[in-house]
Amino acid sequence: MELTLEHPYDAGLDYVIARFFSEDHIHEKNEKLGARNVRVAEIQKDDSAGKLVVERELTASAEVPGVLAGFHREWNRVRQEEHWFRKDEGEWHCEFRVKIEGVPARIKGVMRLLGNGDRCINYVNLSVLCEVPFLGRKIARFLAEDSQAKIDREYQAICHLL
Repeated sequence: MELTLEHPYDAGLDYVIARFFSEDHIHEKNEKLGARNVRVAEIQKDDSAGKLVVERELTASAEVPGVLAGFHREWNRVRQEEHWFRKDEGEWHCEFRVKIEGVPARIKGVMRLLGNGDRCINYVNLSVLCEVPFLGRKIARFLAEDSQAKIDREYQAICHLL
């Protein structure tokens, strides 16, 4: 399953990327999302690259279908790892992976944050793959829909905090 999203921000590129790497911003955003046990496991950034690893516990955004009930709990431990690289003055590129503890699926994607001093847009491409026989497509579809709902809520929280 694939998702493609666009998130425009009424703030400049440098400001937005700085907020993405602000530990205070990360905790504020996750508080708004209702996450618990949030831990910034790694955070480093310079003028040309950065790495961010955040671990947290989240609930599903919708009722978990029966086929996923054996893998999914009420609260799921999620680890998101992002590797950011500055392409030029107007663009940052990110490759990311999301691991949901105990769920047999791969979630990965890329982001392109493009803009200037006044505005920017984050282009997000997400891929969900589950190779469990007979159930893989159903699990991947649920995880893609759940991811979209969470990404939409996260985008709204970021906009509110900027």
